[in-house]
Amino acid sequence: MSVAPTSQGGARLLLYAMYDASVPGSAPRVRIGMLSEALAREVRLERIDGGRWQRLAQFPRIIRQLSRVDAVYVESATAAAMPWDLLALAVARAMGRPVGVYFRDAYQLFRDLYPVTGLRQRLSDATWRVTMKALRRLASVRFAPSAGLAAALQLEGAVLLPPGTDPAAPDLGAGAAPLIGYVGALNPADGFDRLVEAMSLVCAEVPEARLRVIGPPLPPGRHLPDWIEQRPGARDDLASLLADVRACVIPRPINRYTDLARPVKVADYISFGKPVIATATAETSALLEPTGAGLLVGDEPAAIAEGLLRVLRDDALAAGLATAARALAMAPGSTWGDRAALIVNRLVVPVSRA
Repeated sequence: MSVAPTSQGGARLLLYAMYDASVPGSAPRVRIGMLSEALAREVRLERIDGGRWQRLAQFPRIIRQLSRVDAVYVESATAAAMPWDLLALAVARAMGRPVGVYFRDAYQLFRDLYPVTGLRQRLSDATWRVTMKALRRLASVRFAPSAGLAAALQLEGAVLLPPGTDPAAPDLGAGAAPLIGYVGALNPADGFDRLVEAMSLVCAEVPEARLRVIGPPLPPGRHLPDWIEQRPGARDDLASLLADVRACVIPRPINRYTDLARPVKVADYISFGKPVIATATAETSALLEPTGAGLLVGDEPAAIAEGLLRVLRDDALAAGLATAARALAMAPGSTWGDRAALIVNRLVVPVSRA
């Protein structure tokens, strides 16, 4: 757990993260890190993060912190909140502190698409449903990444807070090499199996094409085709790892669940000014289609392959997508700074005016 006060501004905000944000790599941890940096430029920020048992061990310290901040912003976990998390937020409300809760996910509502695999998962789902109701009641302001997710979770009056872009990221543009970049997990839920099939079709047409996969190491006994480069790396490594790739791909299956989500990696890709080939899920389409900042495709391997081939073969198309992506990343209202300002405006400014 880390507690990192800053010296910026006069208002005081506690960022309560239900993750161990010191461990890099996952989308929630990237989001927490980027938001922390942006919020620290707006207010005097204190931060609580850590695993569930770390947060329990620090509970007395958390209560002391609540007495010296003006408001609390919570980055909730994808799984259930712990009883001590709920108690801390109840204490904050009893102290008169506004509590904003970011509701991250709701995969538990889509078990027809992602079936439970055992008793432990069933118990976890049941606990999540109970704590989700408690978080809704404790939140004075409810934040969500998309209107669809807010509706699925029945978050009345939700404030939309999708992932932001990073204007400080280098503008890499479209690389010259026939190299596709993918950042993420190697599982079917993220569409990696579809991507491998798609790239096999691409390599049949463009034998020199390669796929660079940036993510966790392969599980024991699993092997990838020779045309896949597997690279470990955290977010700070992305600029160097993506510098020479032609374009970046998001191959998620299109379904009711993925339609609700806007992956953090979309914001990262366009921040780097990379052409994006993405399956046409609803939230990703709503972001990329109006500005031409990405090439939207179906989720069948052949459709993904067709999009990849178009960008590999057409220099003008790749350059145009790259320019539009970077312009979208730099547009007013798109950045992590804009997200931080919205949080402060909804939680801290009303307190300052009281």
